[in-house]
Amino acid sequence: MQQWQPSSVASTSVTELRSVTDLASVPTLSDASGQQAGLKLLGDGLDAFIARLALIQAATSTLDLQYYLYHDDLTGRALTLALLQAADRGVRVRLLLDDMATRGKDEALFQVAAHPNIDIRFFNPFRREYSRELQFITRYGVSTRRMHNKAMIADNLMAIVGGRNIGDEYFNAARDDVVFGDLDVLFTGPVVSDASVSFDRYWNSSLSFPVEQLYQEDISAEQLTASRQKLEQWAQNKQEHPYLKALKKRAGELVSDLGLKTGVEVGSGSVPSSGQELRQGKAYLLGDSPDKLLKPESHSAVFDNISQISDQTTESLLVVSPYFVPGDEGVKYLKQLVDRGVEVTVLTNSLAATDVPAVHSAYKKYRRGLLQGGVRLWELKPDLRQEPVTSWSGSSSASLHAKMLVADQRYIFVGSMNLDPRSVVENTEMGLLFEQAQMATEIRRVMAQQLPTQAYRLSLQDNQLTWHEQRQDCVEKTYDSDPQASSWRRLQSWFLGWLPIESEL
Repeated sequence: MQQWQPSSVASTSVTELRSVTDLASVPTLSDASGQQAGLKLLGDGLDAFIARLALIQAATSTLDLQYYLYHDDLTGRALTLALLQAADRGVRVRLLLDDMATRGKDEALFQVAAHPNIDIRFFNPFRREYSRELQFITRYGVSTRRMHNKAMIADNLMAIVGGRNIGDEYFNAARDDVVFGDLDVLFTGPVVSDASVSFDRYWNSSLSFPVEQLYQEDISAEQLTASRQKLEQWAQNKQEHPYLKALKKRAGELVSDLGLKTGVEVGSGSVPSSGQELRQGKAYLLGDSPDKLLKPESHSAVFDNISQISDQTTESLLVVSPYFVPGDEGVKYLKQLVDRGVEVTVLTNSLAATDVPAVHSAYKKYRRGLLQGGVRLWELKPDLRQEPVTSWSGSSSASLHAKMLVADQRYIFVGSMNLDPRSVVENTEMGLLFEQAQMATEIRRVMAQQLPTQAYRLSLQDNQLTWHEQRQDCVEKTYDSDPQASSWRRLQSWFLGWLPIESEL
């Protein structure tokens, strides 16, 4: 078995987002012209899952998937079965997973990879002979740096990138857990080739290991057959599941809009280069190098390029980031934009909505400075309000997970990157930057309509933080502390705020 022994990577303590990188040493948007692309935003979780199934079922030659998390749940199993069926048709399937959340999944993934047309690799794997908890200590700065990319590419013709991992909570399928508000972009055109090149760099990286090298137990052909039959029987038993029934109801319309064959089971057929609902725009694929994990002073190409866009902003900048830790330099930078006449709006999670209280404990110390600098600051409410077609579940809480930037109602960035030190310095990230004025204008319009009722507006009144809630009856209520946050959540945030962990968040 090959032992993974990368060079030692020291942990960085950099917390100032604007001073992390040297822009002169990385590729810039001016180095390459954007390419025309067909674009569709996938804001609804059900639509995002249908789009992925449609690409898998329509592919005829290749499918490349790259994800940080891949859960063994309803949507995860359904997607796995779709990949196996594609492989049965002769499609070459490559699945690249970060090893952060694969504990206990080696055997199951090994069995999937036993299909002659499926290859599975783990990125930056933990050593199987030691506990993961121990490795977070003994290999600190190596095990803590992760591949956070999220992408699916079909036949090198159509791709989906964005903020979603593979799991029920990302596709509105979670019955009892928090449902994430997330965002992807589906796109076609020559820029898809750039996504394929990025995938290949990770797939061929020295940090990428085949599952067969990490799991070396003998599994008989009978066991493999039984495993496949078990998965197919599971799918048969789930045909009347409320989520899958909602999927079938919606699938025909969405798949037709994308220019694919209608129906949930798309079947074979080439992935189209355009669809009825795809907007045309100039697009740039932004992605960090996999070598970023090996170099403590490496640059974030994603952050550097979106920084260039914000530098050029003259009218408005909308930032959506579930985990937002700007640092003192980030606060100063946003204030400079405001002083230049740019309307800066930031949407992040409230303490009650966040799934990572530690990040909120770091973010909260910058709220006052942001507001004093003229930044319009909003925090998402934890309440879930969705249309009946997608709110079949019993979930009663929501958390923001989308990562988006809209500049001057012209540029839109959708990807995996949060605006926090971990995304900039520790993890690898990717996303799509595109120019589409109509979509940018629509996003701003929808946000302006929905923010007042779906998020708290923050202000300073007599130099005290105040949260404003506009209720459905148009009556405004104000709070002088984090609304809807439990006493335990407040205590967590207070305690974590004292720990020197901001650079790791």
